[in-house]
Amino acid sequence: MREDDPTHYEGLVSAWFSDPTCLTWCEGSGLDDVARAFGADLAAAESLSFEDAQLEQYNADIPGLLPSLVAGMIGDWTLVVEPNGCEGARPEVLKALSAQGRAVNVLLNGGRYDRLSYAAAGRLLAVRLTSSPSGSDRLPGDADAVIDAVGTDDVIGLQAAALLAAEHITGARLTEEWLLGGGLTRLLVENPLPDDIVPDQLRDHRVLNRPEVRAILDDLSPGKAASIRYLMTEAVVQGSQLSHPAVAEALEFLRGDDDAIRRREVRRQVALLRDEVSREPGPDWTPRRAAVKVLLDALGDDLTESADAVAGHAYMGHLADDQKALVVIMKRCLQRIGRTAP
Repeated sequence: MREDDPTHYEGLVSAWFSDPTCLTWCEGSGLDDVARAFGADLAAAESLSFEDAQLEQYNADIPGLLPSLVAGMIGDWTLVVEPNGCEGARPEVLKALSAQGRAVNVLLNGGRYDRLSYAAAGRLLAVRLTSSPSGSDRLPGDADAVIDAVGTDDVIGLQAAALLAAEHITGARLTEEWLLGGGLTRLLVENPLPDDIVPDQLRDHRVLNRPEVRAILDDLSPGKAASIRYLMTEAVVQGSQLSHPAVAEALEFLRGDDDAIRRREVRRQVALLRDEVSREPGPDWTPRRAAVKVLLDALGDDLTESADAVAGHAYMGHLADDQKALVVIMKRCLQRIGRTAP
């Protein structure tokens, strides 16, 4: 068998990775760094093979509820394998793991969304969907060419190629013996790293120049929850092209008022609008109906609960680019506030 023959990895994929699996190689990072990046407690670590961790994960009452991983050395790299997990594919984790070197991730999730990611010196440099041609963010060396050599309809072949491409970057060959060996350490992901407030793809977005957005980002605190709720609601309403006097009054109220009596009256008016919109012809879900739902969420009595409800119902499929960016960033601001609140 030639060194670059994908047959080796096709066998591994068929035998062990038919279910979703996430593999992350990190250079210059030990188990302490892995535990910190994945949000695991190293004190609770135990010896376990990948096979046993896989059985444990898929036999759990709720698979994936408390994600587990196994980690061990492979060449000069630490390799982390997550059965039915995806923490290692997150930009935040890859940036943390690559702080002292490089990190490579292969996410095997059924074909269309399989991808290979590469980070170095604390920066995410490339993310490649295996089912799509290579783009402007090139993987190191000939890793892209390894994936491009496989037909896009060959799912197992593409997954094997992604693993072979990772080997080209790391110089370390994954084997069945490694997966089944007794030298692996099992960890539970208990406290994952929070999402970056501004994801990499939005770090230069013009919405960040809006004064009200900058005011939130520059001093993120629980006191900003009302402003975050307002901006998310406004974006959804604008994106739905929902125009009505009750909508304008609701947005005006959310921008600065907090009078309980007026809140009830504004909510009553929006509820009437909801009934009106529900009688419009068309499918049960439309952008206008979704926007009215978000408005009612925003007018809830409890600030935290209403802001969380807005974030949960702020559907973005129909929004313009600026509105989508705003909702994504504001949702992450709200999540960060929730993590830091006493």
